[in-house]
Amino acid sequence: MELDLLGSLRVRRDGKDATPSAPKLRQVLALLVLNANSPVSLGHLYEELWPEQPPPTAATTLRTYTHQLCRELGLATVEGGGGSGPVPHQRLPALLTGAGGYELRLGTSHAVDAYRFEHLVHKGQSEHRGGALEAAARSIGEALAVWRGRALVDVPTGRRLSAWATQLEERRRHTLAQWCGLELRLGRPQTVVDALSAAVRAHPLHETFTGQLMQALYRSGHRPEALAVFRDLRTRLVDELGVEPSAELQDLRRRILGDDGRRHERAGAHPVVSRPAVHPAVHPAVRSCPPGPAQLPADPVDFVGRTTEVARLETFLGSRSGTGVRVAEVHGPPGMGKTALAVRAAHRARQHFPDGRLFIDLSTVNEGSAQLADMLAAGLSACGTGRETLPGGLDELSRLFRDWTADRRVLVVVDDVLAASQLRALMPGGPGCAVIATSRCRAHSLSAGREIVLSALSGGEARTLYDRVTGVRLRQDEAVARDELLGMCEGLPLAVRAVAGHLAGRPGRSVARLVERLRNDPGLLLRLPAGTQSRVTGTQSPVTGTQSLTGTQSLMSTIASSYHHLPHPHRWLLHRLAGREPSRWHLHEVTAPPLGGEDDETLLEYLVDVHLVHEVPGQDAYVVPELTRRALSLLDGFVTPSR
Repeated sequence: MELDLLGSLRVRRDGKDATPSAPKLRQVLALLVLNANSPVSLGHLYEELWPEQPPPTAATTLRTYTHQLCRELGLATVEGGGGSGPVPHQRLPALLTGAGGYELRLGTSHAVDAYRFEHLVHKGQSEHRGGALEAAARSIGEALAVWRGRALVDVPTGRRLSAWATQLEERRRHTLAQWCGLELRLGRPQTVVDALSAAVRAHPLHETFTGQLMQALYRSGHRPEALAVFRDLRTRLVDELGVEPSAELQDLRRRILGDDGRRHERAGAHPVVSRPAVHPAVHPAVRSCPPGPAQLPADPVDFVGRTTEVARLETFLGSRSGTGVRVAEVHGPPGMGKTALAVRAAHRARQHFPDGRLFIDLSTVNEGSAQLADMLAAGLSACGTGRETLPGGLDELSRLFRDWTADRRVLVVVDDVLAASQLRALMPGGPGCAVIATSRCRAHSLSAGREIVLSALSGGEARTLYDRVTGVRLRQDEAVARDELLGMCEGLPLAVRAVAGHLAGRPGRSVARLVERLRNDPGLLLRLPAGTQSRVTGTQSPVTGTQSLTGTQSLMSTIASSYHHLPHPHRWLLHRLAGREPSRWHLHEVTAPPLGGEDDETLLEYLVDVHLVHEVPGQDAYVVPELTRRALSLLDGFVTPSR
């Protein structure tokens, strides 16, 4: 198991993402991880979760949270509480439970990025004390490369986690100053200019970073720029605090002023003629030191096909022609893999956006459990803006975001856009920025950007995806059953992952048996979880009528979500068309009542735009896909509108 806290919370188990989505689960997990292999008392957990006063049901609620964590993360449970003694290695990771509290027992602390960071820092400091400056710079640079963004950036924090996050960020700043100091001592000023420039922007009153940036610029042949950095700091200090820079900085400024430009040339420095390179020890991570969020989800390891689409997006995002923000829109039916494509393309293009990569998921906004302003505030917080300084209104947040991105190169991935107004509020301001938006509707067109409409996987691509998920080689007699199974999936990556994941978790089951079950239960394919963790919501299931607490994404949930966002007249027409036989029909065969002042063709065009009805090219014909028809037959609560 891998547990990452230095950036967005991320959990990987056996190479697969297992990150919990519920805010309280993330909060409990973060506190347990930061105290890994040590007990956490109930009092500390209550204090973190309920700062004012724990409710009477606190103990029961906490047991529910820990039970859900064990189930989602595959943790063994050991009764007896923290400090109960050794746990057999084969049972790790495990959660030790007892009357006094809980303990997350890991096989090795190196599973946690915060502990890997500390180990590398201590290693570098030891090497420094021993005089091995080159090795020390390499180790400390590797420590900084562990960071992916602000600590615990997407975890709700009480008093204890807030203190941890503050300590981690301070440790990061101190470590960055150490690394920059070593690189300067080793005569490599060009390697730290980018990192120090970003650090000074994030911490404009930090005198250590300012002094190091002045030295790096000066030694790289940029004497005027070094003096300008001092002037900027002095102006801020005088205007905001009414004080002058420290004596050390003023002395450094005098030495730079007193030099005629020949001293650093005799010392072997070379003028900078291009963007400074980053030292191999730290690669891109230090360049994106604060600000520089790196929020992209993990690149999907089982991604299949879409070669042309990924190449088009990568080329488009990497182009620098024009002065506007590049916007790429990815559309497609439910379960077609829009998010996976956006994430893959974003990872392929990340080198073009050294100032940050943001991922904003609007599904909770669309469900009504979050506000768009909250999403944008979280993004600005990841960019280094303190939450307490942020304005409350969406318009003010949008202006602040455009200002922050005006002179930066940032990539923003916005997932599950429902309306153009949502995307407009999240647009960056600089010409070096770009946006990838995924949407279930193809009607946004905010700019003359790139539009990608996804189609079904080919038979060969579906087989490749199936093989990657199952990880087993089929017997010859099972290949026919597999092909029939994949035919039922209609080329939808979500459906293929669902059936393949179902079989992968049951190695003793035959493919033919699952095919037979799907024939006898037409709704089973829709209900199978696809292995992608969904958000915890309090919304009612359109099928069961119950609230979803820790569900996983299924084809049924994605189709139901699209359906419930339809206006009522469109729902009526979709039900009418889905119940028709034969399944293919022409426009003149549609006879919808005049609902809401819209004619039947206008209603039908909208259903095509949201990919719930497919238009047959060149035939003036329409069809509701079989899996969509099946899902609609399971949706209840529909009332036929009056004329």
